[in-house]
Amino acid sequence: MSGGPIVVKIGGAPGVDLENVCADVAELVRRGERVIVVNGGSDAGERLLKLHSLERPEVTTPSGNVVRITNAATLRVLMMAWVGEVNKRIVLALGERGISGLGLCGADGRVLVARRRPPLKIHDNGRLRIDREHLAGELTAVNTGLLGTLLGLGHVPVLCPPAVTEDGVLVNADADQIAASVATALGARALVMLSNVPGLLENPNEPLTLVRHSDDVEGCMQLAAGRMRYKLDAARKALQGGVPSVYVSSSRVPRPVFVALTEESGTKFTLPRKDAANAGT
Repeated sequence: MSGGPIVVKIGGAPGVDLENVCADVAELVRRGERVIVVNGGSDAGERLLKLHSLERPEVTTPSGNVVRITNAATLRVLMMAWVGEVNKRIVLALGERGISGLGLCGADGRVLVARRRPPLKIHDNGRLRIDREHLAGELTAVNTGLLGTLLGLGHVPVLCPPAVTEDGVLVNADADQIAASVATALGARALVMLSNVPGLLENPNEPLTLVRHSDDVEGCMQLAAGRMRYKLDAARKALQGGVPSVYVSSSRVPRPVFVALTEESGTKFTLPRKDAANAGT
């Protein structure tokens, strides 16, 4: 097939139909497409943290933002869920369909390199304190050479957090942002983000208010809440990085990847035509 690869992000929220998505990924590969999968694992991570009697505390920054803290102990457990559970479930699901999936976190081949975020200022019972231990990062580089080699050999790379810093520290990185960065770095022809919701809704409680297409991601932010804001931010990053189209759709509909790409389901995001010509420059 001509053009860049397709990046498929499988969300980690409750109710995501992983097997359903993998069936489409396998079919795409059989049709000659190059596909990269990115997985989250929020629900699996939270369940495992509870089993270990751990939690990620929510703190408030001076600007009023609420942030969930990831420290060394919680990151070790979250890795068990992201890498050891969800990622390998995807690899196995692809293998059952005759497709070679190769699971990687950011440290493997330094495929996802990040910059660790600076010490975090926190409001704590009326006092200001600084947390220097939190382990969060933002992607700075993607090992496109490694991913290109794997794709050329017929594998489906299955990527997940954590990322790794230049000095070898593992850090939590948002999976939606990872998907956007990978799509941008590889010149993907599409980014498909599948979760447990039908797409962007004007009214979150009314499925019939689905936004089918928008070339104004920024304007759509006022409609989004919770994790959808993260998805829109990732969509904006990918579009500005030169990815022509980003699709946000449900993992639970029949043929979820295909119906997203054909705009039969979900929300399609593009840049305005005047901006699209300058994207990625």
